Parts: sequence; structure tokens; C-alpha cells
Amino acid sequence: MNRLSNLQLFVRIIDEGSFSAAARFLGVTPSSVSRQVSQLEHELGTRLFHRTTRKQSLTEAGEIYLQHARRIVVDVEEAHLAVSRLADTPSGSLRVTVEADFAAAFIAPILPDFMKRYPDVHIRLSMSANKADLVDSGLDLAVRIGHLDDSSLIARKIATSRSLVCANPAYLAKYGTPTHPDQLQLHKCLSFVTSPGKNLWRFSDEHGAIEVPISGPLNAGSLAFLKQAALDGLGIIMVPSWMVQSELEHGQLVPLLEDFPLMPSSTPIHAVFAHNRHLAPKVRVFVDFLAEHMHAL
Repeated sequence: MNRLSNLQLFVRIIDEGSFSAAARFLGVTPSSVSRQVSQLEHELGTRLFHRTTRKQSLTEAGEIYLQHARRIVVDVEEAHLAVSRLADTPSGSLRVTVEADFAAAFIAPILPDFMKRYPDVHIRLSMSANKADLVDSGLDLAVRIGHLDDSSLIARKIATSRSLVCANPAYLAKYGTPTHPDQLQLHKCLSFVTSPGKNLWRFSDEHGAIEVPISGPLNAGSLAFLKQAALDGLGIIMVPSWMVQSELEHGQLVPLLEDFPLMPSSTPIHAVFAHNRHLAPKVRVFVDFLAEHMHAL
């Protein structure tokens, strides 16, 4: 068991980012952590870390060892889960990755209720637009918006995201309210752009698709930034409804062109799991909680 303990410690150091952080997590001294790592390196006959006074980084051997070590640690955890998960109370560290805008707009407001309901589950939230590898990154699940293209993952659809076009009443009072998508070409449209190219908003009516080239004083890769710009009266935005629920309810933003559905009409939101993981109680209750609160999207 000592060898397994050292291996688990090695993975913990990587997950926490340093020897000292791992020591704090485990409630031991940094010198104890360093001693166990030295013992592991002695057994392997190679160095796993480059050590300096300021930081530690993995050697080539350490990178290779991590790939196998993480898999072993996961398998050991799953062995326990396989026989105890039905009776377990949800608990432990839950590692989740989600896009920053969605996390701030939707997940942050409901987290207090989740933590009250499940006080033994500790959320470790990673907010990134990049699609991290769940196994290699030690993640329990990802919340992903859009159609999935990785068949090696297991996914549960938990909601559907619908977008709308809206603007601040002050902007509309000054520049007028568009009644047809083509009129957007005469307006200041604030667009979500992550790559160069022609910017089109797509609508539909009884005659088919309507593609409108839009332009304006601001392009940004953040929905939150665009929402604030619209609230400041800088122009018209197209955003998911979950991003502006409160502002629509309080009249700070007004929906536009509701007779012309956007294309695509909806985008799926999935909870995604690695294919080789049992669904631990902490993961199951978190996904159920998200689905419970997302039904209104």
C-alpha cells in the first residue's frame, strides 16, 4: 500500500500545482511530501520533477509516469465506488469545467442552493472555452454548449439554449426599433466573434432563411462584455436567453424581431463524462441539480 500511497501523492501534487499545496490538502508537512517523492524516484531509478527554489515541473519521465499513474488512481477510486456508490452520501471534491460566461450567468447564482443541499461536496470549477481532456485533466465532468463531436465521451442532455436579439430601450428610443431582420444593417450590432470572417445573423420566416450581414462598433469574445455594452446603449446584441433573463424581466433589455426565429433555433447543453468513469454520487447529484434548474432555459 505504500507504493500506491506514493503514486496517489504524485497525482495529488500535479492536481494541486505544488508540493506545498498538496501537503496542505493532505494535512501533512511539505518535507513529508518531498520525502515520499524522493522515495518514489529512488524506486523508479529516475527523477520525476525538475526542482528549483520557486517551482517544480515534470521531467519527461514524470510526464509519462503521470499518464499511467492517473489511470491507476482513477481505477482504485472506481473499485471503491463500484461497491459503495449506492449507499454513499455525495461528498468529496467535484472537478467541473464550463465556459466562463455560462458559469457566471447561470451556475454561480444556483451554487449556494447546491452547497446547502450537499455540504460535503466541494466544487472545483474550471472556466475555459477550451475543451479539456477529461481524463488527462482529472475532471469529473464538463458542461458543454453546442453539438458534441467526441464519440468517446458519455453525455447527458440537460437543457436547450435558445438565443434572441435584444437592445436597451434607450438605444431603441434614439435609433428606432427594427421590424424586419434586413433593417439590422442600418443599426449598430454588437457581435460575438472568436474568429475572423463575415459576420452574419440568420433568421427565418415563411419564405425561408434570411441572412443579414451585420456590423457595429464592437466585436468581442465575451457574452458578458456584450451584454454590458448593450445595457449601456451601445447597440443591439444576439445572446442566449440564459444570459439576459434578469435584464429582460426588469425591462433593461427588450427582445426584438420575435416574429423571425433565429437559425439555428436552439443549441443543446450537455453534461459530459469520461467513458471509463462510474457516475459517482457527487457527479450524479450535481448533474441532476443542473438539469432541475435548467428546464426553464
